[in-house]
Amino acid sequence: MSKADLRAMSAASSTVASGFSRHTAGTTGEPTHISLTRTELAQMLAVRAYCYNKHGLKLGQREARVWGRAANTLTAKIRDFLLNRRVFYPAESDAEDAVEKLVKWHPEYLYGYTSLILEAAQIVKKKGLKPSGVKAVICTAESILPSQKKYISNAFNAPVLEEYGSTEFDIIAFECKSGHLHLVNPWLWVETRNGEALISDVSRASQSLIRYGLGDSFIMSVSECRSLGSQWVIKELHGRTMNQFAYLNPAEKFHAVVFARAVDAYMSLFGDCFRFMVRQTNYCGFDFYLSETPSQGSEHFKAWLGLELRKKLALDDDVELEFNIFTGDQLMKKSKYTYFLQDLIFERSV
Repeated sequence: MSKADLRAMSAASSTVASGFSRHTAGTTGEPTHISLTRTELAQMLAVRAYCYNKHGLKLGQREARVWGRAANTLTAKIRDFLLNRRVFYPAESDAEDAVEKLVKWHPEYLYGYTSLILEAAQIVKKKGLKPSGVKAVICTAESILPSQKKYISNAFNAPVLEEYGSTEFDIIAFECKSGHLHLVNPWLWVETRNGEALISDVSRASQSLIRYGLGDSFIMSVSECRSLGSQWVIKELHGRTMNQFAYLNPAEKFHAVVFARAVDAYMSLFGDCFRFMVRQTNYCGFDFYLSETPSQGSEHFKAWLGLELRKKLALDDDVELEFNIFTGDQLMKKSKYTYFLQDLIFERSV
């Protein structure tokens, strides 16, 4: 079942079977509206409360939501007040002011997009701010590299936890104290087909969500860890299936996770921390967009990356990789993004 199928099913329904609704942000092109009964919403909140409690957090504690700009409506203001949270947007010209306000507010935990939380952490470091009382930082919606997690943890003096979920199901997997991303929702059946995540909600009455494709790709395995939820864990979270493979030529390709591993290794080795995005427009040709210039310089990063990728991919000497490096925070998207974009025009066989 695809998101397009769900949208069509929702549009064809003449009745509203629930008293609550949610909607996706539409990062794949179109927003999707979700219907929920009171019981279904309560189940989502129960899973969230369970995950938080395992880390010493409780729903209703002071939350700094590191998100897009807060909606300037009375309904949004009342909702955030009742939920004991404030929304901070550490981007654009007032980013430093937003982070200073966040620190002064003394939240008990941060929750939001990895990219924006990383942005906030860099400002904390740059300004010499001293956040206090933060029990955890929860990163969601985007993948996070180990080096980025370490940097954020150091900036806020708190553990960084990864959450995997969606608007359709809320939390699907949550990180335990040992670093495993456990499946945690007892009402969901999670499977993969050719690496693509398929989710079935066995209790949903308001909408039929069976083998629902999120458009994400991951690898699951069984862990011996029993500290949270199921023993099934997401071993590798790759992201959107539409942007999974980079091509050397029409017949040879490799998984784009290689880029993430290489950049993470570089940042760990040279003590850097920046956001990045890779765009492929030609075979063997890649544009790297970095939020800031690496401490060793762009040419050093380019040379090191070329050697690392040649080694990781075991490339023959006649294969030439071409890299273009672009730096500047203005080049990076300020909301949810994927680290690899596939813009190749594929050759068609006649």
